[in-house]
Amino acid sequence: MRSLMKAVTLLGIGFCLSSSVFAVPSHAATEKPGVDGMFYTSTKEAFSKESQACIECHIKKTQFVVNDWKRSAHYRFKVGCYECHKSDRSNPAAYEHHGFIISTLVTPKSCAKCHPKIVKEYTASIHAHSGLIAQKAEAKAGGNFAVIVLKALGWKATKRIPHQNTYGESTWKDIVNDPVWIYAGVPKELQSPAPEAGAVVKIFANWGCYSCHGTKISIVKKTKDRVVFDFRTWPMMGAGTINPDGSIGNCAACHPFHSFRLKIVRAGIGACGRCHESEDHPNYEMFGKSMHGAMFLSQFNEWNLDKPILKAGVDYFAPTCDSCHMGAVFKGDKMVYAPTHNPASICKWKLGMWKLVFVRKPGKPHPALPSVKYPTDGLENRKRAFAVCTQCHSKQWAANCFVGGDLSIGFLDNLRRIAFDVEKQLEKEGLATPIDRKIVRNIGAMAVRPTEIAMFHYAPGYIWWDGAFKASTELVEWLEDSVTPRLGADYVSKYVPWIKSYEEKLKAYKETHHIE
Repeated sequence: MRSLMKAVTLLGIGFCLSSSVFAVPSHAATEKPGVDGMFYTSTKEAFSKESQACIECHIKKTQFVVNDWKRSAHYRFKVGCYECHKSDRSNPAAYEHHGFIISTLVTPKSCAKCHPKIVKEYTASIHAHSGLIAQKAEAKAGGNFAVIVLKALGWKATKRIPHQNTYGESTWKDIVNDPVWIYAGVPKELQSPAPEAGAVVKIFANWGCYSCHGTKISIVKKTKDRVVFDFRTWPMMGAGTINPDGSIGNCAACHPFHSFRLKIVRAGIGACGRCHESEDHPNYEMFGKSMHGAMFLSQFNEWNLDKPILKAGVDYFAPTCDSCHMGAVFKGDKMVYAPTHNPASICKWKLGMWKLVFVRKPGKPHPALPSVKYPTDGLENRKRAFAVCTQCHSKQWAANCFVGGDLSIGFLDNLRRIAFDVEKQLEKEGLATPIDRKIVRNIGAMAVRPTEIAMFHYAPGYIWWDGAFKASTELVEWLEDSVTPRLGADYVSKYVPWIKSYEEKLKAYKETHHIE
């Protein structure tokens, strides 16, 4: 996995160093491997003349970038600023910078020059397609993610929202006269003291949902020596970013520039937990409340998380997101599964949707984007998952955990299916409201799906109180308090039998006590 340490998306404009910076780092000897197993470069001449030119300037301009890069495998393997940032005029994001044609964006197309196998593996994964999938889904919904909020409010996307404080005073001049305004990429539709609601809410959608799924990076302005990106599309760092050069994905979503430390990825919260968190997919919170998480949080500083390839029981003593989903798997001293850049390599089920769940089949089209086919087989993935766990646990231990999760799915999906059926009936009768859509979505996305995820991450509270208990009670509360007054107890009782008998008892009580 040495190549993994070189995975890139360097996002500054070339770095810089003075000649003294090229000294061998203190923890390694010249031409001998350091404690992390990597070799170090010690002379300035080892770098290209283009990168040297970048270095001389940027050591003064962006010292953090330079010093972060010095800690990277790129520095050790003589890969400098220019090698990653160089581009040509065919790239819409390219521009001239002190005589060089470069791009601020370093995309998988750039990374593939040195890491073709990793990029090929990653771009075939659902992670790399997550931006396209999300954008296709929102298009089917009738617009960007703003429709969720705007429909709940009953507002049209064209409704004007003035920039005013709570006293009704305009704040527009204070916004445009701010010293940072001239540097920002503000699209025309937002250059208004009263922009349309749809354009404003897209800010939340892009900095929220698309920060993880990946935006389609848009250029607001371009000159010979400058490219200005729409602030709603960059720098979100989503895993499925759609780049101006036509590539998809973003290596820096997991490997933050410019050091690309493996430890950052393997620590979970550093990469995975940035997106796999919050109410609808609290994977990292679940991990933190599991026994695995407890061991990790108390011991990880003692583990060798920067080694190219890790071995359970030697380099780490409890799994993280990376070691389970992407790490090498050993049987004794023999590697039976190599590291992978497909994080779904151990996933039997597709749980990452709020509407449905299914067992993965190779070539099966993605429901939101049929052109994307699942690259792996769920049952084969389970074999890898079983091998991962049995590096430390007995086969019965691991099997009990997996089968417990498998057999919980039917119950949970039945709750979600009831919500969908009731919503359809409300729509058929013309009684559905936008809040029904929100409630049904929450039952699926904020209750059922997280519980299914929790069953394979072993956090007790998320399995029960925030899991099966929450999913079932939220469904019943909606049916009793909101649906029954509209569709009647007879209809609802086929899902929750006690509601009808309760209504009959309540009616009898009111008649006995002459209550209207």
